[in-house]
Amino acid sequence: MPVKKLALVLFLGAVAIFYLVGGGDQYLSIRLYQDLFDQSPINTAAVFFLIYLLGTACSLPVSGLLSVISGVIFGYSTGFFISLSAASLGGTLALFSVRFLFHDLVARRFPSHLDIINKGVDKEGALYVFGLRMVPIIPFWLLNLLLGLTSMRVPAFLLATLFGMIPVTLILAYTGSQLGDIETFSVSAIFTPGLILSLFMLAAFPLLAKAILKFTRNLVTHWKTSKM
Repeated sequence: MPVKKLALVLFLGAVAIFYLVGGGDQYLSIRLYQDLFDQSPINTAAVFFLIYLLGTACSLPVSGLLSVISGVIFGYSTGFFISLSAASLGGTLALFSVRFLFHDLVARRFPSHLDIINKGVDKEGALYVFGLRMVPIIPFWLLNLLLGLTSMRVPAFLLATLFGMIPVTLILAYTGSQLGDIETFSVSAIFTPGLILSLFMLAAFPLLAKAILKFTRNLVTHWKTSKM
């Protein structure tokens, strides 16, 4: 077995042992973190925000999961605002890291994606980024890296990310808030009207996102035409 794979197996084994011996199952309790938020809301929110920020800044594929968890712990509105701000700022930090530290590495790793992204940015600018946030055919973390290789201005990137992430973050945080209200996992507890609505919104989101994107593009085109 290669050394790297052996090290990974040993590391995971050690984590499993410490988890079992140290009573790690208590840290998987939703109620534990909800109680922490009730007792110390600012500190709990700040720690979660920092975790989310660092995860996205390091280009880990965790934004969707953390957005759901934010709804579970903090509720719908607070979870939404924490997730949206952390994702937008973390994505911006990832972009900076590519431009100033990892430009050549990322360019070698994703050469086929770069041409497509450059053409889209040259043609539509921030609207292109907004569209890819609304209809995420490229994962959030990967798009941050690829846009770091382009000439996209940072304020335009930040605003396009912020507004483009609103719909999906709303839905994910709402889904988390409904999961957080479940006391015991049973059929009657899971299939509540709120959770059914959140699942319906998740299923319908691609169609909703395309409709919003089409409306936005038409609005921008009309605005540009009126200025000519």
